[in-house]
Amino acid sequence: MPPSIHWEEITKLISARLYTLGFDLVKAFPAQRYNEKLSAYSPLPTFSQTNSTLSILVGNTKHLWTEFLKYYSNEIFTNYTYEIPPSSNHCASSTTYSEDSDNEEYKKQNPLDYYTRISITKVIKEIILSKNLMNLNYDIRYTFDLDKKKFVAFQILAENASFAYYNRICYLNIHEEYGPWIGLRAVITFDIEGPLNTSQLFPELKNPFPEGDENLERKIQEIYGTNDHHYHQRLSSKQNTSDTKSEEINERWHKFVELRDIASKFMDKELLEKYRYSKDQIEYHYTNNIELLNKLVLINKN
Repeated sequence: MPPSIHWEEITKLISARLYTLGFDLVKAFPAQRYNEKLSAYSPLPTFSQTNSTLSILVGNTKHLWTEFLKYYSNEIFTNYTYEIPPSSNHCASSTTYSEDSDNEEYKKQNPLDYYTRISITKVIKEIILSKNLMNLNYDIRYTFDLDKKKFVAFQILAENASFAYYNRICYLNIHEEYGPWIGLRAVITFDIEGPLNTSQLFPELKNPFPEGDENLERKIQEIYGTNDHHYHQRLSSKQNTSDTKSEEINERWHKFVELRDIASKFMDKELLEKYRYSKDQIEYHYTNNIELLNKLVLINKN
């Protein structure tokens, strides 16, 4: 029998602790919603629950950047000496993590993915220990998990969980408050009864800015020079996240910033200033440029 803890309690605990690490977006939903909607993909586990199994979507706004840079600075100046690589040494794509891989090399090449993994794992283990939930089964899947058995269509999941509308023209999740300036990181599923799977709790989301679709369509065609939306969709599925790290996007990342800015037009000036990523965060978001991180750390240290 699963340990007894209410889904709201564990969600609040996870939300509060992850916030201190930069992950300020958390949304609980029934795993069954995703499984029913996306039967073609590997389902989220439901464990012993029948109607609703607790899943928690984890993401972030620009809040993550400061906390991540603190971590990264500490890693460089405390744990090992990190030489700034030449400008050609530039990670254009995230490497898939494997438990059998060289973790030190993975950590250096994909520090944000690594930080995401250790942060979420740490928080869950702390809560399990503090609440005496050692027998609680759980599963974590990340946006950088591309193995078929772990793959999650996060952009569709975010919409299905009534968190952020998925615009299929520009292939961005757009939140009614944060706009497109969000990152999707992970989904955690527990063997705990989750919230009721009802349309009242999880209504269908509407496009917060339908007036912008025509301009988004034009920008997409400008970027790719094609009307083949199946191609765009395949590219989006490879990204598996609002973080865009494929080589094709890395080559023209400034254009994709313009795309996000178009999708942000419904936001007023105050909200845009509050949530739009900083220049450095935008560049790293699209390029995964390790050299940029190292320069930022050295500048802040000096």
